[in-house]
Amino acid sequence: MTTTHTTTTHTTSITRRGVVRGGLGLGAVAALGPAALAACSNEGRGGAELGDNADVTRPGYIPFEGVTLDLPADDEAGISGAMLNYPESPKAVTDGAPGDGKEIGFFVPTNTPAAPGKSSNSFWQGLDERLGSPTSISVVPTGDFADRFNTTIAGDRLPDIFSFFPGDVPSLPSMLAERATDLTDLLSGDAVADYPFLANVPPKAWDACIYGGRIYSVPVPRGVVQSSVLYVRQDLMEDEGLELDVSSLESFIDSCKELTGGNRWALPQAPTGFIRQMFEIPNGWAGDADGLTSANEHESQEEALEAVRRIIEEGLVHPDAFSVDQPKRKTWVANGTTPLIYDTMSAWPDFGNFALPEGFRLEVRQPPTAEGGGVAPIHMGPSTHNITAISKKSEARAETLLKVLNHLAAPFGTAEQLFLAYGEEGVHHELDGTNPVVTEKGRAELQLSTKYMAQGPWVHFNAKDSAVSQAQYDASKELGPTATLNPVEGLFSETQSRKGRQIGTTLGDLETDILQGRKPVSAWTNGVETWKKGGGDAIRDEYQKALAERADV
Repeated sequence: MTTTHTTTTHTTSITRRGVVRGGLGLGAVAALGPAALAACSNEGRGGAELGDNADVTRPGYIPFEGVTLDLPADDEAGISGAMLNYPESPKAVTDGAPGDGKEIGFFVPTNTPAAPGKSSNSFWQGLDERLGSPTSISVVPTGDFADRFNTTIAGDRLPDIFSFFPGDVPSLPSMLAERATDLTDLLSGDAVADYPFLANVPPKAWDACIYGGRIYSVPVPRGVVQSSVLYVRQDLMEDEGLELDVSSLESFIDSCKELTGGNRWALPQAPTGFIRQMFEIPNGWAGDADGLTSANEHESQEEALEAVRRIIEEGLVHPDAFSVDQPKRKTWVANGTTPLIYDTMSAWPDFGNFALPEGFRLEVRQPPTAEGGGVAPIHMGPSTHNITAISKKSEARAETLLKVLNHLAAPFGTAEQLFLAYGEEGVHHELDGTNPVVTEKGRAELQLSTKYMAQGPWVHFNAKDSAVSQAQYDASKELGPTATLNPVEGLFSETQSRKGRQIGTTLGDLETDILQGRKPVSAWTNGVETWKKGGGDAIRDEYQKALAERADV
């Protein structure tokens, strides 16, 4: 299979500095920017609340074999697969529309601008036709999502299907028991075979969906691609004869100074996660059942915060960094206002939604140890991005709604996934060889967040340049096997569920005050003590107990 490539590309080189060893995983919210990550937190999932999850028969794993990837995945090693070119003439793998003709309501987060309404959105109309039911989709920006979601719960206005981040919800098990349909009998063990694309989800992702010994939701899987990386506009760097030196903290800061001047700043946000990795601060928690320590308590936290504050004080970060969202920051990267950005590996394809200059090319950089001479450890992203539940009010339609979610999780390379990701040929995308390249109309209309309702295993793919797919795969292959996991991923803490967001937000507000110079770095120590007394110590104890119980199974 061949294709004609355009000159607009996103590539990386895998060299000593080529692969970023990073990540602000959803499970690391307590340690790495609590306020900034509150809307993305998946810490506090699973566990023994309302029953013993060890007795749950998880959904069986039936990998989809209908499409062979060019570069294979390895779930055990944390490596996502890749396709260099889209399969020719993708085949349909479902038999008819899954819906029942009745309206289906969705509540879902988004990281992109809102799509046009259904009356002026042909993709949305086509989606309804393929699902066999009219849809009402409430798409909420992630920055506002936690508040909107909890308000919707309080007002008893959850629609048929709702997607959310578990860390946003106080007393999550109780909420699910009261508001979500128990899906255990429909998904446990061999029963999941009735929903083959949900059975294709990597097993570990289901940890996020089990509470009180019952399965209440469907996962949107991620893993290594949820790890964050530092991207650099390599085309801009080469055009200006510049190089980003990340051999040490000081060399990184010096390079940021060279990139800043006039109407350009090196960074669109405070690079707190990137710097914390330089200081080898753990991925959320460190230790085991015999003793856990929060990354908040790490001895290098104040050094890391001082370094980030210095970067801000020296004017290397965009002055509006603390008042805009990540899509706006991507815009700055696209237009060259900020040549660097720290974001997840899964965000790489999102740049295709922006108007990009000819020759646009991204590379990623690996953080060094702060003093130089070494490579900082990787923080593996969590296995699950978010979860999707079915309202208890819609329990009578649970089988139909699961069929809809199954359809939305159609595997890469199928006719169903082609439409969900790229819309109609000639309208939302044009073919470049066999590759679907999104049109302007597609960029606007496709943003319905179907990928956060349900999705199959992540596959690296870039329609404009196969080198991007290869580069992302190489990064995944480099990152996955050596990644540092958060030891409490997949475990539940009742205190984290009830109070984690509150105390994490307070600590995050303090972090922002420190970074912007309103409070001294030394205030961090007292802030962490307040966090510990307010619930952090209880969270630690509960996680230690859960770790011990898991070890005994």
